[in-house]
Amino acid sequence: MRCGAVLRRGTERASRKRRAWKTAPASAGLALCAAFAGSTNIGAQSSDMTLADPARMMNSGERVDFTGANRLSLEETPMGLCLRSTPHSSATGLYQSVEVSPDRLSRIEWLWQVDKIHRTADIRELSREDFAAKIAFVFGEPSFFDRDVPTIAYVWSSTPVENGSIIASRRYANLRYVQLHGNVEAGTWQREQRNVADDFTRAFGTPPRTLRYIALFNDNDQTHEPASALFGAIYARR
Repeated sequence: MRCGAVLRRGTERASRKRRAWKTAPASAGLALCAAFAGSTNIGAQSSDMTLADPARMMNSGERVDFTGANRLSLEETPMGLCLRSTPHSSATGLYQSVEVSPDRLSRIEWLWQVDKIHRTADIRELSREDFAAKIAFVFGEPSFFDRDVPTIAYVWSSTPVENGSIIASRRYANLRYVQLHGNVEAGTWQREQRNVADDFTRAFGTPPRTLRYIALFNDNDQTHEPASALFGAIYARR
C-alpha cells in the first residue's frame, strides 16, 4: 500500500482487516517494525523448535480485532492445549513475531480442527471472503506505508476447490492462499506437515527470505455464518 492509499484509509473501514491481517497488526502503526520482546529467533539450530504456541501467544503475541471481536480461549483437547477462536460477525488475528531462516522451513508441522464452518464462504469472492481457519507466514517487514509483503497463508474454508489449490488474493499482489481443507473435513483433527519454503517458491516463483511473522486468524464478518476453530502449536522439525 502506498502513502496515498493510507491517507484514504478513513473511507475504507469495511476492508480494514483485509489490509492488515496478513502482515502485522494495523493497530500498531509504524511500531510494527520493532520486534516483540518474546519473538522467536531460529537460525540453523539442529533441534526441533516451537515457532508459535497459541497458548503462549495469548500473552506474548499481539491480538488485533479488525471487525468486532472473536472469542479467544484456551481449551484442553485430546490433542493437548489449543487456542479456540470463534468469530461473532467479527474478524480477529493473533500475531507472533519470529525470525526464521528459510532452511528451517522445510518441515513445518501443526494440528488444527475446524468444527464449525461457513456454509457459503468463498475466498475467491470479496463479498464472501471468510476463513474458518487461517495460518499465515509473513516474509518481510511490513510498514505502515506498505503492508503488502510476501505472505503465504494455509487456509481451511468452504471454497469449492481441490485441497492443495493455490489461490491468489484478489486484494494483494503478494498474498497467496493454499487451501488445505474444506467442508468434508470439518469436525476432524488434521495434522499438517508442509515444506513452507517449497510452497512459497511454487506460489511466487522465487525462494523466500526470512520469516518474520506467523498469524492465526478466522472470521465471519462477510457471511455472518457460524465458524469455530482450534489451533495447536506450530513446530519446525529437523
